[in-house]
Amino acid sequence: MIGLWSNSLKRVSILLIVGGAVLLSIWSVRPDVAALTPGNYYQIHCQTGAAAPSPSGSVPAEGQQLRLLLVTPYHADELVQRLCQSETVKQQFSQVEVSWKPRTELTTADLLNEHYDVIWNREHFLTGLSPDFNSYYDTLLQFDHYAVYWLSMTSEPVLTAEYFSGKRIGLLDDPSSHTHHLLPLRSLRQAQVNNEAASLVYFRDAASLYEAFYQGQIDVISAGQSLPAPAPVFKTLLDANATAATFFVRQQLADTRLRCELSAALMTLAPLWEDIESHRSDSSESC
Repeated sequence: MIGLWSNSLKRVSILLIVGGAVLLSIWSVRPDVAALTPGNYYQIHCQTGAAAPSPSGSVPAEGQQLRLLLVTPYHADELVQRLCQSETVKQQFSQVEVSWKPRTELTTADLLNEHYDVIWNREHFLTGLSPDFNSYYDTLLQFDHYAVYWLSMTSEPVLTAEYFSGKRIGLLDDPSSHTHHLLPLRSLRQAQVNNEAASLVYFRDAASLYEAFYQGQIDVISAGQSLPAPAPVFKTLLDANATAATFFVRQQLADTRLRCELSAALMTLAPLWEDIESHRSDSSESC
């Protein structure tokens, strides 16, 4: 028995050694990491390859990042590539980071320390974090009000308790979100839909909410006209005059050329506000 046990251990050891060698060979031939790399679930970044001197005559220090905070991951990869290829950006930054973490994770300290160079958010939310946030940030791109709809993949939503009865309704777990939390809850209250009649399903971020909707895991969500949907959806107007978010830029990024470049690059996201009129700020009107 001892001899059989010893032989079995030898076989296992040989298999582990061979398996380890195979894994090592696979690892050694893996392709190089691309310039565009994910930082974490809510972040993507790239290297600018900065070699050109800045206006002061110096090359940007390694690790000097241009940071943008969005409200959605849609088109984020296109935006970060666009900025990393910009000669104007290369003169001042060695890296570009675009993130879209939940709005509730933005803190007062982020504003006071000017952690982000560009922030896409609603003015009243930033004011709630820091009443004098406009001492640190200027308006870069501003938007008019926009329409929000109830959306369904199977039938046209009807603003009645009967329609929503038994429906799985997707919401964002963010009380400061107009589109995906406040407006739909107000609409449900007006339709006299109680918690027992409908199932409210909360999601940490908009990307997860949309994906669950597309996969049929929830029945109804609220969104703007420009929701990037893989198939036609049925829609019913929820609110015709919702407050749109604004792009804010750090006041210390006062270089007009850089602000113009940022405004131009952000138009990569234009499909997300195709039904909303946008306006440049006074500081970038000369672009």
